[in-house]
Amino acid sequence: MMAVAADFWGSPAALVLAVGLAVAAAFLLGVMLFGTAARRKQERIIAERMNAVSRPGQRVSQIPMDKSTGGWIPGRMTSFGKRFADARGFSERLDAELEAANVSLRSGEFVVVTVGAAFVGLVLGYAILHSLWSSLAIGAFAAIAPTVALRTALKRRAEKLREQLPDVLTIMASSLRAGHSFLQALDTVAKEIAQPAAAEFQRVVAEIRLGRGAEDALEALAERVGSADFKWAVLAVNIQREVGGNLAEILDNVSDTLRERATMRRQVRVLTSEGRLSAWVLALMPFAIGAYMFVTNPEYIGLLFSSKVGIVMLIGAAVLLVSGVLWMRKIVDIDV
Repeated sequence: MMAVAADFWGSPAALVLAVGLAVAAAFLLGVMLFGTAARRKQERIIAERMNAVSRPGQRVSQIPMDKSTGGWIPGRMTSFGKRFADARGFSERLDAELEAANVSLRSGEFVVVTVGAAFVGLVLGYAILHSLWSSLAIGAFAAIAPTVALRTALKRRAEKLREQLPDVLTIMASSLRAGHSFLQALDTVAKEIAQPAAAEFQRVVAEIRLGRGAEDALEALAERVGSADFKWAVLAVNIQREVGGNLAEILDNVSDTLRERATMRRQVRVLTSEGRLSAWVLALMPFAIGAYMFVTNPEYIGLLFSSKVGIVMLIGAAVLLVSGVLWMRKIVDIDV
């Protein structure tokens, strides 16, 4: 066993594993350092400007708000990333996704982090593997990692908010029956519900108190969350506010419907668990067998990477594997 372990740590598979872990660690460290420092400096500048407004005699900070990204990312780099995102037309969408995922970055910073992750992956890959194509592949994987992390954070937060929605509607209905106004009911939800719904409804209450219409604030909430259940609930509330009726009863009915949908969704997930497990096993099996062959007989499997026929076979296998995974995912993905 010790000989096999020693052979593994001296194989290309161990190098790829080390590069992957190094890229992941560099990406997480960059997100924590860049995002936290940037947000703290931005909050400090906002506080200085608010104090200057409340106290006219106080000196206002001369740092422009749109150029001060602060932190560990230089302002010129972030400005370049912002201009690149604007030129490509995904700046507003990316800002909305970052805000919905509660990530302390903006579009320009996210572009810089993505480019930095790709550069680090490229350099580390070439330094360890001494292969241009392998380093390019690792750099591409590192560049995709921030987007994958963002999509995962979006999905998890949206799922958590969707699970909290029936409780939100129940609290609102109880508050309305107690004689509170609609704004007071929203404020009660913001105080009683757990995160992340509390932060979202605190923002809705603040927007309404600052003069934004309740319908617009709720529609903006539904767009940020991106859940069909939230959109239906907001649509029901807005229609009732226009035509009148017993809002508490409507909220109870919507809450019961959403709970039934959640129960049905869990049942479907249980019934499709075998198919999802089969998809995972079939998708991971080629990599497990490849790693085992690297450890036991590297000369045998090395032909796949050193010959043209082997490279063509690898490309064909990758295409077939991706197609099969997408097919199986479509089979077990049942919309409720």
